[in-house]
Amino acid sequence: LVSVVDRISRAFEKGEVVISVLLDFQKAFHTIQYKSLLSKLLRYRIRGTPHRWFTNYLSGRQQRV
Repeated sequence: LVSVVDRISRAFEKGEVVISVLLDFQKAFHTIQYKSLLSKLLRYRIRGTPHRWFTNYLSGRQQRV
């Protein structure tokens, strides 16, 4: 975490644009259907490699208690 904050701070000092994606998948499978999430990502124009990452991560997962 310290490394990430340091990299962001240095980028800001250089006037660079910083984009980050923070994900919390805790209980994610209990609350939404992953296909609806993937569809919504497409509506927000998240396509290509990032969309494939989400698809690969979410597809074929199983819930277990």
